[in-house]
Amino acid sequence: MVRYNRMKGRPTLWLPGTDHAGIATQLVVERMLATEGIKRSELGRDEFTNRVWEWKEKYGGTIANQIKRLGASCDWSREHFTLDEQLSRKTALYSIELSAVIEAFVRLHEKGLIYQGVAAGFRNDRLEQFMGKRAGNSRLWPFIDVERSYMVNWSPSLQTAVSDLEVEYSEEPGTLYYIKYRVAGGSRSDYLTIATTRPETLFADTAIAVNPQDERYSKYIGRQAIVPLTFGRHVPIISDKYVDKDFGTGVLKISPGHDHNDYLLARKLGLPILNVMNKDGTLNEVAGLYCGLDRFEARKKLWTDLEETGLAAKKEPHTLRVPRSQRGGEIIEPLVSKQWFVTMEPLAEKALKVVESGELTIMPERFEKIYNHWLLNIKDWCISRQLWWGHRIPVWYIEGKDCEEDYIVARSAKEALDKAREKYGNVDIYQDPDVLDTWFSSALWPFSTLGWPDASAEDFKNFYPTTVLETGHDILFFWVARMVMMGIEFTGTVPFSNVYLHGLIRDAQGRKMSKTLGNVIDPIDTIKEYGTDALRFTIALGTAGQDLNLSMERLTANKAFTNKLWNAGKFVLQNLPSQSDNSAWETLSSYKFDLEESLLKLPLPECWVVSKLHMLVDTVTTSYDKYFFGDVGREIYDFFWGDFADWYIEASKARLYQSEGQSVASIAQAVLLYVFENILIMLHPFMPFVTEELWQALPNRKEALIVSCWPQTSLPRDVNSVKRFENLQALTQTRAIRNARAEYSVEPARRISASIVANSEVRQYVANEKEVLALLSRLDLQNVHFVESAPGDANQSVHLVAGEGLEAYLPLADMVDVSSEVERLTKRLSKMQVEYDALVARLKSSNFVEKAPEEIIRGVREKAAETEEKLTLTKNRLDFLKSTVLVSK
Repeated sequence: MVRYNRMKGRPTLWLPGTDHAGIATQLVVERMLATEGIKRSELGRDEFTNRVWEWKEKYGGTIANQIKRLGASCDWSREHFTLDEQLSRKTALYSIELSAVIEAFVRLHEKGLIYQGVAAGFRNDRLEQFMGKRAGNSRLWPFIDVERSYMVNWSPSLQTAVSDLEVEYSEEPGTLYYIKYRVAGGSRSDYLTIATTRPETLFADTAIAVNPQDERYSKYIGRQAIVPLTFGRHVPIISDKYVDKDFGTGVLKISPGHDHNDYLLARKLGLPILNVMNKDGTLNEVAGLYCGLDRFEARKKLWTDLEETGLAAKKEPHTLRVPRSQRGGEIIEPLVSKQWFVTMEPLAEKALKVVESGELTIMPERFEKIYNHWLLNIKDWCISRQLWWGHRIPVWYIEGKDCEEDYIVARSAKEALDKAREKYGNVDIYQDPDVLDTWFSSALWPFSTLGWPDASAEDFKNFYPTTVLETGHDILFFWVARMVMMGIEFTGTVPFSNVYLHGLIRDAQGRKMSKTLGNVIDPIDTIKEYGTDALRFTIALGTAGQDLNLSMERLTANKAFTNKLWNAGKFVLQNLPSQSDNSAWETLSSYKFDLEESLLKLPLPECWVVSKLHMLVDTVTTSYDKYFFGDVGREIYDFFWGDFADWYIEASKARLYQSEGQSVASIAQAVLLYVFENILIMLHPFMPFVTEELWQALPNRKEALIVSCWPQTSLPRDVNSVKRFENLQALTQTRAIRNARAEYSVEPARRISASIVANSEVRQYVANEKEVLALLSRLDLQNVHFVESAPGDANQSVHLVAGEGLEAYLPLADMVDVSSEVERLTKRLSKMQVEYDALVARLKSSNFVEKAPEEIIRGVREKAAETEEKLTLTKNRLDFLKSTVLVSK
């Protein structure tokens, strides 16, 4: 994409860089420290961050080095990292370092688009509104205010919130537990049985719900249920249409602090929220005797205790949809937690409009529906992460005051302190310990890397908005949509006009690469074995938006293509005049293939290949402009291998080695050079290394291929010459002479006679290329005759019809010893007949047909049909040969 547009003369910048991968990087470094017996908490924040920077300096360049080895045509002098100092700059507006990330946060907060979801305690008098007098046993429970709370996906091992997009769901075997909840004030038979996959969350139950239409439980609505193993804590039994009476027992335990659906139901009904989980995945004091136990250990112990108390009804296998962290792989815990959020709906509205209006085009088009669906159903974005590696949230709190109410958003600690003291007097402040989601800074990438918020920066003025974003379809939401929203919000303009989504690279079996499967392919290892150009070409042939199975067979085939290109280059170079032969080079440069008059004067093969090249330039240029890169690669491949290498190079040998006239040889040299250098130009964006090497080896190169001009389009072509040469090809290729030679096993070095029958027009242009025809078909040049009608020995010749008005007769005597061939085919026919009779006998056997598996019977039928076809062909050939023997006698 970049190389093509540069060759088209367009101002081009591919700005390289990487994000700091907050969760993934911190996880890797913590694991590394664990091997040394060190915990993050033991080091402290500053020292741990220093360790991460050390790791980054040592390993952080791996991706960049891979991209460089792959031949990415980036401006590496502009390389950025989301945490580097290049994304901060001095401005006249503030006397401090102004970070693009901090500036974005401050502006969003000033517009009311960033807010903090907070937690608050419930006292018993408030709880009694929901649960009656037995709610808390005069104890202060850590309930959460439903109106001011927000549920997040919590990673216990990483100790941070992760976004919805970073949670992957998998179908896994699990257990469904059935638990009895006694009805307060009822008899021993008054209980409700509830089915749950997570019994440890019962300590966080705040209600029991049934469907109002469910007659089984209508008598309990409005009463209280006793939560098992909580020393008598009561919760209300309520009714709601949300409950599916046909699922499980038809009774739902509501634990809004630990289930997304329960949380939404609690918000609708105004139920309180109770949290039973610590941030490390252990149960807290709400769980009573189970406090301190890991969530999965608590599940086992709880079930054992329920069985002992008679409150365990049963358990059964059940397939679970388990949420796992995309980064760490552990099971995610839904938790209500204090976090920072971005209000997304007003931002999403603008991002939807630019696609609808055509300002932004997403390729392939089918992803527009996915993009629109996500934005139409978007949730607020949790941007805070409980990590130490990342952009520290620019929020400060007042020492000694309520963090949730009194905070200051500022562009620096100094500005925050000035604001705090102006409002509260002589106070001290401390910064929020959380960092921003990595995707927050990445969402600013298109403009922050070009100088924003300084709109006068040269790069920002020259390159923003950008033209194309090329990325994987798997981060359409993570990154693409967020860049669109942030670009419009902060610059007023969509950050790019086009989004090109490529597929993912999978292994040969179509599996996603993972260390667990052991199928990860290192591009550097692949480059060492197959070469960069073969790898690039293989990957680029994929279809936009579709995953590509990277097989060694494809790489091997494209390595062969690279070798073919190299060998063609050697052939061209070896057959060009010496660089010191100025006269010869003047002659070559005198040919102007971009002029129709000059093109029409060329001999047929030369006119054909130049015309085909000019057609290819138009087709390829159109495909490049439409981002049909797979089509581009296939079109160039087919022309180079199918037309240039297989046909024209072979045809040129008749000019270079057999023709007596130097002028004809010089035409072939000029055409070889012209076509080959244009092939190199068009292939360069795919295969930069081999094409540049061959280009530099060609004589009289004034500049490198990477900055050479793209070929002109709409150059002249002669359709008649193309059709005529295709007629000549039909005569020589597999449908005609070459096929006949193969059928009769004619030795490759043996030259045979031929009579070419054609009308006067066809005969004229085919006869003019007698040397080419003889060379391509391995004919005896002195015994190739052009006639108006069938020759006298037609009955003793193989008759070939190449096309309308063009036939050939090949004397059998030149190709084969007829008597010996008759004898050979007779023996072969006898053997084939025996084989065919045996197959037919099997199929007629009722014992075989009734007892053999269907696939075996089908295989025998197919083999019998194939053998019958071979029998017919062999009989026909044998009859033909016998007839020629009779004629000769």
